[in-house]
Amino acid sequence: MAPDAAHAHTFLPGLVGNYLTQQALPMRKELTVLFVDIADSTATVVHHPPEVALALVQSFMEVVTNIALAYCGDVKDYEGDGALLYFESVSEAAQAALAIREALACLRTPQADPLQARLSLNVGGVVIGVIGTALRRSVALIGPSINLAARLLKQVPPGGIIATETVVERLRQEAPELARRFHLWNARLELKGFHNELVTAFHVP
Repeated sequence: MAPDAAHAHTFLPGLVGNYLTQQALPMRKELTVLFVDIADSTATVVHHPPEVALALVQSFMEVVTNIALAYCGDVKDYEGDGALLYFESVSEAAQAALAIREALACLRTPQADPLQARLSLNVGGVVIGVIGTALRRSVALIGPSINLAARLLKQVPPGGIIATETVVERLRQEAPELARRFHLWNARLELKGFHNELVTAFHVP
């Protein structure tokens, strides 16, 4: 017998759930996205029993999730050793990135050294819509700003925070002191999939 559609799993993150009360999906909205993952996660998994590795990832995700919510953001997805967070405010997203890095530096686990993250920030228009079927569905965030942030994440060393020029320009308007923490990383960065487009990226040392 086919599963009852009434019992289908539906994943609707908190902020997206609020959007549903305002307008039907799909909808367009400007969001700041923050990708975060565990640096050198392969070594974490390979050198520890699976149960220990899971506990480490859980500790990491607990820090990431609590800070995202504290800065008025939300978690779109957990995937492996990383997460996609989204915010309506650029400054709150940047503050969350800094807070995550600081909290992880203080996090101690009995199984391993402090976990380090890599973090990337971008802001832009996205389309929010439902994908899947009535039996299994989720909300998707689609837009080039998300793909660019995902590519940027691979450029930054462990413990680093990287952001697009658009993020830093917005911070200069909304939170100048916060913007001054970002320094030029690469003025002509080439990213896979972004042909004929050079990206200016900033980072927090």
